[in-house]
Parts: sequence; structure tokens; C-alpha cells
Amino acid sequence: MNGESLKEKALVRHLKELFEREPPTFLKKIYAHVNLSTKKFREIWSQWWQGEAPPRLEVDMVPLFELREDVLLCGVEVEFFRNESKNFTDGLQQAISFGLFGFDSLVLWHIFSETMKNSEIEGYARPMREIVEGLDLPIVYFATKLSENNRFEFFAPSNYYSSTMVEPSFLLKRMKDECEKKKNPLLKNQRVLNARKTLKIILKIPV
Repeated sequence: MNGESLKEKALVRHLKELFEREPPTFLKKIYAHVNLSTKKFREIWSQWWQGEAPPRLEVDMVPLFELREDVLLCGVEVEFFRNESKNFTDGLQQAISFGLFGFDSLVLWHIFSETMKNSEIEGYARPMREIVEGLDLPIVYFATKLSENNRFEFFAPSNYYSSTMVEPSFLLKRMKDECEKKKNPLLKNQRVLNARKTLKIILKIPV
């Protein structure tokens, strides 16, 4: 495991703790580093459904948002940028692959260090926004700068773009709103619906 992966894992744990300090009422629960490569996942799958389980995968973060009659399961891929050494498409392939596991929405979240200039961040966020919107990808794309006092500045979605730093609860509300608007199209597939049920069992969510 390289240094960048270790930093991102620590960041994901930090974000989970941050969101759990004063959780908004619509956040039912939040999970970090959900490993779908486990023997338990494959055993549950084979017990309930015919055929092979989906490919192995780990999901950085899974916020569970409460809806009126159900829950909204979001698979979030987190990529941390501290300089211009990474590619603007980093994490896209991973986020798309979450669709096979039955997440209701698929999220790619690019988080930028406070040390990066806004012009540098736009160099990543703008082309990623154009790809997601222009190709109509079923991805919710978030790009934010993270400050030392744990507040966020939005660069994507573009309708939230502002130089104002926002609280974690505001960011979660925007994520919930965007995920409700853009659902995983693979949920029309019975195999993917079965994967969603398996995922709920793994996370101990009433099926």
C-alpha cells in the first residue's frame, strides 16, 4: 500500500468521525472502508442468490440517508489531492464499479488540500464536471476544498459553487439531495437488486 492510499484511508476515517460528531437527522448511519471482498459477503450471496457474487471491492464511505419509506445507500469513492501530481479522472472507474453492488447512488468525491490554489483545483474539477455532465454519467461528482477547521468550499456540483466555507452537515445535505436526483440505473437489473439486499444484510439494515 503506497503513502497516498494511507493518507486517503486516514482522511476517510477523519470524515466519518467528523460527520458523526453532530449528525443531521437525515443521516441514519455512516460506514467507512466497507470491504465487499469478505468471505461473509460471498457466503450470504451464495446462500440467497444463484450464481457468482459480484467482483471484489472496497468502498471508502457509505452514508445511509433516511427517506420517508426507505433508506438511500450511497457508495462514495474519496480521492485526496494535495498537489497536481494526480489525474483529474482518478476514482472515476472505482465509483462506476459500485453500481454492480446495488448502491442507490454512486458518488465520486475529490477533496483538495487547503494548500492548493483555487485555479489549480478548477483545473481538476472543470474537466471532471464536463465529463460527468456531457456524457450523462450516473455519477454524483463532488469537488471540495477541506480547511483546517473542517469546513468545505464547493467546486462541484457547479450549482453549489461558492467561496463560502460550509459546515459538514450542509455538505451532507447537498450530497443527499444530489443522490436522490441521480440514481444507479443498474438497479433495474435483478442481479443488482439482489446485491443491494446482500449489502443491506452485511450492513445490518432491515431488508
